[in-house]
Amino acid sequence: MNLSVLIFKIFIFPGFLFLLVTALFLHWLDRKLIARFHGRVGPPWYQPLADLVKLFAKEDILPSGTNLIFAALLPLISFASVLTASFYLPIAIQSTPSFQGDFIVLMFLLSMPSLMYFLAGWVTQGVYSVIGGNRSLLQYFSYEVLFLLAMSGTAIASGSWSLADIRLAQLKEGPFIFPQVVGFLLSLAGLIGKLKREPYDIPKAKSEVIAGALTEFSGKKLALWYLTIQLQTVVGLSFLIHCFFSGFWQMNTIGGFFIFFLLLVILQGILSAISAIYARLRIDQLIHLNWNIFIPLTLLHNIYILLI
Repeated sequence: MNLSVLIFKIFIFPGFLFLLVTALFLHWLDRKLIARFHGRVGPPWYQPLADLVKLFAKEDILPSGTNLIFAALLPLISFASVLTASFYLPIAIQSTPSFQGDFIVLMFLLSMPSLMYFLAGWVTQGVYSVIGGNRSLLQYFSYEVLFLLAMSGTAIASGSWSLADIRLAQLKEGPFIFPQVVGFLLSLAGLIGKLKREPYDIPKAKSEVIAGALTEFSGKKLALWYLTIQLQTVVGLSFLIHCFFSGFWQMNTIGGFFIFFLLLVILQGILSAISAIYARLRIDQLIHLNWNIFIPLTLLHNIYILLI
């Protein structure tokens, strides 16, 4: 591959610049929709970018006793994990290099920010930070299992742990969203937990623990944490589109790109509606909901897929 083409793909499209613009757009759309659902006007289109620039320009302050090395490394590792995960997903372009097991690798990379978020609560030693970090870890064991099992239904149906094979199976048999609508809804619930959105926003409940694990972070580090969450939204939703909607859009075409982006906007709208409608759960309610209802339902769903 030509070096200039490779650089363009990594840094421009479908690389970092495209992901950044898409992440900022979806973040604005999310805030705008939630505001409309609540009867408010919402922010202007440039607000997410302005917030990001403002945070990067602010002084980076951490309380005494903070492990400065880990405080700097944790947001960087989270950011790098999400960015690496994005390179495994084709976004309305020619297929990315795929191999058996890249599905598992992608799941692992998407789980890294949650683990780093938990550690962030401990490196700053603040009371709210520690509580938020502990809540994040308690929640992690609920939604992570749910997300893995629900998404695994697409791998079971295709008979492969390769993202390329999952897409190929849908091009032959049709999108998995129709026979696996239950799996899709459960996967969406797991993704909401990963993104710590309502009603799974227990680790960062403003009325209880301020910003949770990120309470003591500021400046560039806080900006990087927020940017990671916004990028994780794009990558997570793209993962769902790839595994459940691949039969709807064709790679390497302009029409395919617009269909993909439309699906991205629709899924973001669903997330926004859920955030506006549902109140935050208590941690015991969340664990009960996931382990007693959602995870058993996911197991039954996967057994159903094996039998059909």
